[in-house]
Amino acid sequence: MDRLDLRSFVDRIRVLVDASPPTSFLETRSWLVDPLLEALGWDVHADSCFTDTTIADARLEYVLGVDSTPALFVAVEAYPDDLDVERARRLQKAMARTGVDRTLYTNGRQLVLVDGADDADHLTCPLTSIADREDDLAPVSRTATSRRLEGETGELAARRIAVRRSDLEASIVDDLTAIAGDRYDDVCRVSTERFLDHLVVSLVDSPPAIDGSTSADGSPAADGQETVLEFADPSTVDREGDAASDPAADRSAGDADEGEEYVVRFFNERGSIGAIGHAQSDAALVHAVEFLFDRGLSGLDVPFRSDDDEGTVLNDEPVCADGSPMESPRELSNGLYLDAGGDSTDRADRILALVERAGLRAMLTGAWSGQTR
Repeated sequence: MDRLDLRSFVDRIRVLVDASPPTSFLETRSWLVDPLLEALGWDVHADSCFTDTTIADARLEYVLGVDSTPALFVAVEAYPDDLDVERARRLQKAMARTGVDRTLYTNGRQLVLVDGADDADHLTCPLTSIADREDDLAPVSRTATSRRLEGETGELAARRIAVRRSDLEASIVDDLTAIAGDRYDDVCRVSTERFLDHLVVSLVDSPPAIDGSTSADGSPAADGQETVLEFADPSTVDREGDAASDPAADRSAGDADEGEEYVVRFFNERGSIGAIGHAQSDAALVHAVEFLFDRGLSGLDVPFRSDDDEGTVLNDEPVCADGSPMESPRELSNGLYLDAGGDSTDRADRILALVERAGLRAMLTGAWSGQTR
């Protein structure tokens, strides 16, 4: 890609749009988006490109790759339509779940470049001004992308699996169910999900430990060392309403035996992104939810309920949706209130519901019952 490629592209589309702007999605895609990708050095007809697919609930017109490694997501709206904030959120979720770190989103009028290496690194500009943004667009050119993906690493292998995970999972489950029988479909599905989780962990260059492989802000540890997220000291947790003073109540709340913690390990589709642990299940719930908000959980309408929980999980006041007080409200750092009541199974269900809402996966180990989603 050079400045002449972009300048020539901009000159052509200005003439086209001035004469007869696209009126449909197909015209936008063929008249504007395909030529844009060509100017950036991509061949939308190459074997490494697949089209019109959905990944992690995000609809994609193109997944462009270098050889067999997915490298760039492209999403398109019709020229007359505005860009969709909700779709943009889903695109970011798909990036987080797969490790594909660049996305272009355009309606032929505005162009948004999302750089997954930094959640705040977004470029938004009129499509007709991109010739002046060469430095910003250079990272998504075919040439620069090829350089970035040179060599073979476990992380790139994990990315390839992540992008095709739905197909892989369905195929494996079908094969296993055909042998085991339909009544074991759920068991085969859960086992396959766990297998793929462990597979992508084993493929990354720096396998994470159960106590976390991310920095305190949730980003990967820069030097490859494992940064521990420690939440095991009961003195650091608001224990109001906790049953610690009553051993019988401790047992009914599902607290861990001495020396065993409630551990939640979090995954995106590339592997583990961190973990929390605590000797008490209510505190583990609080820390898990704080971790999810730190990792970008957003868009929740309060009061929030999980599908499996009739009660209110989160609200902006310490009350349930029906106005009754929460059983065990805990105020989070963002000002929302979390109901930490119930037993360990109830708390596990709330964690898993919020993990799913965040577009992540979790494995609950230690004193939990080994639930995963």
